[in-house]
Amino acid sequence: MLSLKNILSEINIHINEDETQDELKRILKKDYESFVRDLGNNITDPKFLSAIKSLSSSAPVRTTNIAPPVDKLKPTQKEVVMDKSLSYPLKDPTICEVFLKGGVVTVNKRPIVTGSGGKFIIDGHHRWSQLYCINPEAKIKALDLTDIRNPFEALKATQIGIGAELGEIPTAEGGGVNLFTVTEDVLKKYITDRIQDRVVDVFKKYNKGGTPEEIASYIWGNVQRMQKENEPVANAPERQLMPQTDDAPNWKDKATNTEKLPESIGMKLKDVLAYKKIK
Repeated sequence: MLSLKNILSEINIHINEDETQDELKRILKKDYESFVRDLGNNITDPKFLSAIKSLSSSAPVRTTNIAPPVDKLKPTQKEVVMDKSLSYPLKDPTICEVFLKGGVVTVNKRPIVTGSGGKFIIDGHHRWSQLYCINPEAKIKALDLTDIRNPFEALKATQIGIGAELGEIPTAEGGGVNLFTVTEDVLKKYITDRIQDRVVDVFKKYNKGGTPEEIASYIWGNVQRMQKENEPVANAPERQLMPQTDDAPNWKDKATNTEKLPESIGMKLKDVLAYKKIK
């Protein structure tokens, strides 16, 4: 039989665990911006990390390797920077040819992250926009959070996995010309000023224009299509708040399906007593 001191210690441990888990669940119910802030403020607490582990065990995410068409994906961040989207394909003929050839493309040697069977983008917006600008008919290799239907819940699930692995929430800087709002003159000047001759030859090979000006018009048409048909989801966050999965290779093993949280996670007092067989 356990001593009274041991009984009280055991009860206190599990009460504290339940309180931490309840706090995590409260944070998960907040709007996305508040969630990221509070997750970052608590992520170094060992009890909080333990609560995340309990949640991920109780409600794991299911991932699937897919290849959705780039023109069917919805962004979940409000900006994609023109320079980050176009600088590589405009100077690297190998990348440009892979994009124009089409089919299923793995951009920058790694899949993007999507949700709900390939309906929206969680991470990898610039890889997606690179391919879209050059060939909107291509498909892109993706790791999909298949069971999560709400884009903000998918963002939260991913941030939990990243935080649990790293013990912090990394960020990325925004700024620059936004492809979702760029004008025709600005985009075309950017392209004609930077496109390399060998890249022009690749576009010519695929009948997408034989001069920098013709190629700029072709890409502008794709960007117009993106702006019209692939606008970000309502209330999409700033880039600084977006998940950075490249920093946490094993994030998916620690992620939590926030749409399937159990009602109760930790052991309550009666569970402690039953577990210890206290009479």
